[in-house]
Amino acid sequence: MTNNTNGFSTDIRVNGEKLDCVHRFKYLGAIIANEGSKPEIRARITQATAALAKLKTIWNDRNIALSSKIRLMRSLVLYACESWTLTADTERRMQAMEMRCLRKLLGITYRDHISNEEVRNRTWQAIEPH
Repeated sequence: MTNNTNGFSTDIRVNGEKLDCVHRFKYLGAIIANEGSKPEIRARITQATAALAKLKTIWNDRNIALSSKIRLMRSLVLYACESWTLTADTERRMQAMEMRCLRKLLGITYRDHISNEEVRNRTWQAIEPH
């Protein structure tokens, strides 16, 4: 895969042998794609949702500090995010995922009619400053 915006293909050779050109591949568990970070972010949200569901006993444990739960949740959701290119759509998806997780950690549902701002206020107080 090459990042090429001019529409021309580029031959890459190693020891005289031409390498195949692919549109996406997985490297160290992250999806690298010529269409940007969207496939990786979708996959990360799906994987994080599955991982978070498996940790239900941790989320429900009242002996574990909320700040620790938030750090764990963020590490699951944001793995490899340094390489992502965010668009407005993918940033919105990530914010929605984070809000779902924070509501889950606090035991708040949308039926409780608590605003996202209030959820943030409750959780930011639980996070130590950097």
